[in-house]
Amino acid sequence: MKKSEVDKKSNNYKDGTRLLQVLVIIGVLFLILVAYLTYLEIFAKEDYINNSFNQRQWKQEENTLRGDIVDRDGELIATSYMSEGTQLREYKYGKMYAHTVGYNSKVYGKSQLELTYNKNLAGLSEMSNFTDIKATFTEEKKGDTVHLTISHKLQEKAFSALGNRAGAVVAMNPETGEVLCMASTPSFNPESNSLSQNWDSLNSGNDSPFLNRAVNGLYAPGSIFKTIILSAALENGLENFEIEDNGVIEIGGREYHNAKSKAYGHLDLKKAFAVSSNVAFISISQELGEDIVKQYMKKFRIGEKIKFDIPVTSSRYDFKEKIYPVDLAQLSIGQWKLQVTPLQMAMMVSTIANNGVVEKPYMVKKVANSTGITVVNNRSENLGRAISSLTAKTIQDFMIEAVDNGTAGNAAVSGLKVGGKTGTAENEREGKEHAWFVGFAEENDKKIAVAVILEYDGGSGGGSAAPVAREIFKVWKNEN
Repeated sequence: MKKSEVDKKSNNYKDGTRLLQVLVIIGVLFLILVAYLTYLEIFAKEDYINNSFNQRQWKQEENTLRGDIVDRDGELIATSYMSEGTQLREYKYGKMYAHTVGYNSKVYGKSQLELTYNKNLAGLSEMSNFTDIKATFTEEKKGDTVHLTISHKLQEKAFSALGNRAGAVVAMNPETGEVLCMASTPSFNPESNSLSQNWDSLNSGNDSPFLNRAVNGLYAPGSIFKTIILSAALENGLENFEIEDNGVIEIGGREYHNAKSKAYGHLDLKKAFAVSSNVAFISISQELGEDIVKQYMKKFRIGEKIKFDIPVTSSRYDFKEKIYPVDLAQLSIGQWKLQVTPLQMAMMVSTIANNGVVEKPYMVKKVANSTGITVVNNRSENLGRAISSLTAKTIQDFMIEAVDNGTAGNAAVSGLKVGGKTGTAENEREGKEHAWFVGFAEENDKKIAVAVILEYDGGSGGGSAAPVAREIFKVWKNEN
C-alpha cells in the first residue's frame, strides 16, 4: 500500500474518532439537559412557582384580595384592602407578630406564614378554587383565611413582658402541640412602606431584628438542660442518688463550682434539682456516662429537624464526637458545644408536662376559603414517648419543688400549680449570661408549657426569665 493511501486512511480514522467524540459529548450534554429538566419538573418546580420574587406570581395575585390571618379566637392580625386601585397589606399589631406572620412585599418578597401559606392567602390553591364556587363565576375573589393556634392575649403579654430586651417566649399546649404564643424581640414593622424606608438599617444593625429568636436563635441551655440529665438518672438506677455538696467538684484535674460557689450540703436528687446544684449533676453525668446522656438527648429530639409552619433551625450537637469526662461535666450543666432553640426547650418541657409523650408543635389550626369551607385542617401529631409516665410525673413534682422551694420561685402564681427550671448560660460575653426559664402551669386538668430566653441578660434565670413566664401564666389562668 502506498504511503499516501496509508495517510489517507489514518486521517479518515482520526476524523471518524473526532466525530464520534463530538457525538458522545453532544449526547452527554443532551442527557444532562434532560436530567436537569426532569429534576426541575419533579423536584424544583414548586419552589420556583412559589418563590416570593416570582413576578408571574405577583401578577396572578393582583386580581385577588389577599386573605386574612387571625388568632385562635378570630382576632384579626393581618388583612388586605384596596386603596386607589392598589392592594395594601395591613398588620394590625405591627411588630408583635412580625416573626410569626412575616411580611408580604413586592420589593423584599415574603417571609414566615405569609410565605408558607402564600398559595392559600393569594387564592392560588387548587383546593380553595375548587370549593369556592362563587369566586369561579364572579369577579369577587379573596384568598383563604389562615386561623392560628396562637392566643392574641398571650402573644400580647409575651411581647410586652420581653419589653426592650433581646429574647423570645414560646408557649405550648403540651397535650396537643398547639403553639399558644411565640414572641421574639427586638422586632420590626412588617408594613411594606416601613420595610422600604428602614431595610438597610434593619439589616446593618447589631440587634438582628429580622432574627426570629424563638425558632432560629441558638443558645447554650445552661441549667435547664439538667431536666434531661434528671430524666436519664431516674430511668437508669440513680433515683436514690445522694451527695454531699461542698460547692465544688473536680473532674479530670479541673474544678467546677456551683453558682456563687455555694455549698448546699447533703442533697438527694429532688433537692439537687430544686437548688440547681452543678456539683450534683456533674457527678450524676459521670455515673451515667456518655452513651446514656446521648441516648436521652435523642429521646428529647435534640439535634433533630423539627417540622413546623415556618423555618426552624435545628439544635446543634455532634453526636459522633467523643465526649471525655471533662466535656461531659460541662455538657451536663448545659454548656460545652450544645446549642438549642427556645422552641426545642418548649418541646422539652411540654414533653414533661404531657407525661413523657412528645407532640409535634404547630401554629396553624386550619385554613378556610372565603365561603368558610375548611381546605386545610391541621391536627395534633404524636411523635412518640420520650420517657415513662412515672418519670415525667416525678420530674413534674421536682419542678414544682423548684418553684415552691428553689430557684424558680418567681414563676409562682396564686391558684395555679406551677413547676419550673431556671438556667443561666455562659457565652462568649463575660458577665452577660443568657437567662432561661422553662416550666408549666396546671389548672383543672389543663396545662400550658413555656420557655423563656433573655439573650445576654446578665442576670439569673430565676431573677429575670421566671417573672416573664409568671406573666404568661397569669393571663392563661384568666383565660382558662
